[in-house]
Amino acid sequence: MEKAEAPQSLWKNSIFTKMFLSYSISSFGDWFDMTALMILFSYTWHANSFLVALVPISYALPSILLGQLAGVYADRWRKLPVMIATDVIRALLTLALLWAGDPYLALPIMLLRATASIFNTPAQQALLRKTVAEEHLLKASTLIGMVMQIAKVAGPLLGATLIALFSVQICLVINVVSFFISALILVSAGRVPEPGMETAQETAAAKSSVFTAWKDGWSTLFSIRVLYMSFVFYLVGFFTLQMVDSQFGVLLRTLVPDSSSLLGYVIATVGFGMFCVGGVLSSRKNMKSFGWTLTVGCLLTGVSFGGFGKLPIGSAAWVVLLCAFLGGIGVGLTIIGFSFLRQRETPPETMGRITGITNSLTSGVVILGPMVGGLLIGSIGVSSAFWITGCIMFAVGALGVLFQRRIWGGDERS
Repeated sequence: MEKAEAPQSLWKNSIFTKMFLSYSISSFGDWFDMTALMILFSYTWHANSFLVALVPISYALPSILLGQLAGVYADRWRKLPVMIATDVIRALLTLALLWAGDPYLALPIMLLRATASIFNTPAQQALLRKTVAEEHLLKASTLIGMVMQIAKVAGPLLGATLIALFSVQICLVINVVSFFISALILVSAGRVPEPGMETAQETAAAKSSVFTAWKDGWSTLFSIRVLYMSFVFYLVGFFTLQMVDSQFGVLLRTLVPDSSSLLGYVIATVGFGMFCVGGVLSSRKNMKSFGWTLTVGCLLTGVSFGGFGKLPIGSAAWVVLLCAFLGGIGVGLTIIGFSFLRQRETPPETMGRITGITNSLTSGVVILGPMVGGLLIGSIGVSSAFWITGCIMFAVGALGVLFQRRIWGGDERS
């Protein structure tokens, strides 16, 4: 199937519509039961702190170790069957968690489920690149990015609400159903022709060794200056963000000790800021400057985190929420901006490999960042840690402004 013609609405692209609906459901499924699993480990099984700490690590570790390999195979295999298979596998493994009686059985199942997930994202990104018109890539990337971020925030919150009303098991059951529904939606798309898969060049690539294909992915990344420079810039900013991102509860407990509900409002406000960015960008046909999008995102995130670090004890709720809103806009610009840049600048035949490489390194930051942040907070306190990370983030953005032409060159888009 050829990409959609320019005048056509993105929503008239039936492949994208079904893929987007499926991705939305399965993304919430990916994050929906994290709260349930934390409760199972902490309260039902009374697991020690080491085993509890392995829960979030089990989500990220497969991507770090196998994400790049998953990207290689995403470029070799047909994308839609891969996405269907991963949904079914995740549904069955989530079902198996219902019968896991202790953390020692649950952890291997969670690792296997996360391993299936890492094959889904590169395949989805590669199929998106091949089936969506250039004129619609920004809107498609923005919508996918919005769903991913909203799922990370809303999934655990909705899970916690259902646990309070019903039980831990209900979250696992809903997750099983969501993965099966996601698979059925993709099945309804039928056989999706993928431009380029049948060409002699792709056939030859499929016969090359996995190691050679992996090297070709890295070579492609470093051969496109705007792509690798932007990824380095994004990774530094994302690492800084992760240093304190999980410490908002500790900060708010210090600043506003009598308002335990404020954390939920802060999370919702950050999500609203990101949603606003997504709404604005999704209405545009193109992004005029990758550099300004990423640098302004870092600058606003730096102002937000630095502001959190300087808030006095007893601060008004509206000031706290203003910092959260600025942070949501900044993070939204950075994440959605890089997501679109990766889609726009990556050759379609290497989309899976580039996605696997960037996702694996980003997952490493997800684990390393909080560890460094925890040490920093233990040394200087939570408010000072927020102030320092805010200054670092602002400095990264400022360097991006000063050296924009060297980093991105003349990247203005029509």
